[in-house]
Amino acid sequence: MGVFRRQLLYLTNDQLTTYRWEKGSHSAGRSFPNNETGWEAFSLHLAGSQDTPTYLLADLIEEDFQRDSLPHVLGRSRRTLVQRRLGQLYRDTPYRQAILQGREEYGRRDDQMLFSALTNVGLLKPWLDAILQQKVPLTGIYSPALLSATLIKKLGLASDNLLLVTHQSSGLRQSFFQGSALKFSRLTPLADQNLNTVADTTARETANTQQFLASARLLPRGEVLDAVILAHGEDLQRLRSACQDTPAMAHRFLDLADAAAQLGLKNPGSISLCDPLFLFLLGHAAPASHYAQAEQTRSFSLWQVRLVLYILSAGAVAGALLSAGANGLEALQHYQQSRQMDGETRVAQLQYQAVVHSLPPTAASPQDMKAAVNIEQMLTRNAPAPTQLLAIVSRALDTLPQIRIDQLHWHVSTKTETADESAESQQPRPAPGIEEQPAGELIGIPQKPSQILLIEGQIDSLRQDYRTALESVRLFAAELSKNKHLHVEITRSPLDIKPTVKLTGNAGAEETDTKARFILKLTLRPES
Repeated sequence: MGVFRRQLLYLTNDQLTTYRWEKGSHSAGRSFPNNETGWEAFSLHLAGSQDTPTYLLADLIEEDFQRDSLPHVLGRSRRTLVQRRLGQLYRDTPYRQAILQGREEYGRRDDQMLFSALTNVGLLKPWLDAILQQKVPLTGIYSPALLSATLIKKLGLASDNLLLVTHQSSGLRQSFFQGSALKFSRLTPLADQNLNTVADTTARETANTQQFLASARLLPRGEVLDAVILAHGEDLQRLRSACQDTPAMAHRFLDLADAAAQLGLKNPGSISLCDPLFLFLLGHAAPASHYAQAEQTRSFSLWQVRLVLYILSAGAVAGALLSAGANGLEALQHYQQSRQMDGETRVAQLQYQAVVHSLPPTAASPQDMKAAVNIEQMLTRNAPAPTQLLAIVSRALDTLPQIRIDQLHWHVSTKTETADESAESQQPRPAPGIEEQPAGELIGIPQKPSQILLIEGQIDSLRQDYRTALESVRLFAAELSKNKHLHVEITRSPLDIKPTVKLTGNAGAEETDTKARFILKLTLRPES
């Protein structure tokens, strides 16, 4: 894809010349005459240019300029007004455009507009048909007259009333500027490129243009027209003698080689016409298209999309390669660190073995001593004790002073009590005379066991008020259950109110020895 390569086309009324722009300069290609033979040859020439952006510079006699003013409106209304005016002025050509050049100083302060168009549609059609047929990415259609505004800025030639005269392969072009705004331009064909013909035609045409500008009131009365003539160094002497200053017009002559060097062209001394100046402006920093239609630049838009996709793809591939390189480098570093750690481990093991062999013999091996220390630390951390359960019960009793504890039965278990009993019955009994050893789970190996506390108690000051006794036991169980690790079960109530139990008693007789006894089973599960 020709990202940095461009193709410049210079079109005149007689022929089209191709140029290749690369590395900041252009080189001439082929010229094609304006006839069927030239059109066919040009189409074949474009066969390999589908990926090369192409710029068409149309230096034609049939380019018209008109000044007008429009009401100052904005947005869509302004675009509609401009298009309507363009349609009225140039209804027979689609190659037209409008430039806003400020506002009037007085009155309604209307917008000052410059309307221009390429009016010879038939001359452009065969060349553009070939470009569209070959799907060449056409960037735009440009005018040397409109590019002259950029030229005078770069050469520092702007003045209040400037007539820029340039000698090109198409003829003699005169462009009138007020400040940096183009007001008028016309191209005069030359009968031949003889120096005397060029000088005489320049003198005659500049005088005619001065008279036209004065009569059209483009040149204010009493103002002097500043005519700047760009020509080859060898032609300047003849032009100076032919173009004499008058009270209405003053001449300045600028050598093409100096102008080309000021713009930055390579090998400026070889330039004899002004064509390379405009080609350089077009290739170096082309502005927005002057006259091209949207359907004519569609291939260029698609080329831009493809270019963006190529750039994004290249960026993704580059990013993937960088990521892969970074991962590979990190893997290499990890591998080297692993090798280093393996070496250090082997050295440490050798040193350890040497230290172990140098120690005197012991009754226990280091592994056994380490295991014993680990077991001791585990017992210290996990050994069961009733302290936590008793603290919970004590806090609950503070809120219920009517409850009295008679007995406490504490033991540990790794399962439910029933399961423990079943397991205990299945375990083999030790032989007579051998002390039974507790199970490892019961002393905290490898984790804390569950603790079970049976509470036997009674309710003080009952006086046969079993409703109060039942409520006190329920409140006691609820207070204990506030601990999320504690399971509370009422195994015996002060009064058994199950439907299957028979209640007996004597009416009117008080049993002074009757006590409201109860039993609670607390199971404290270890914290996970």
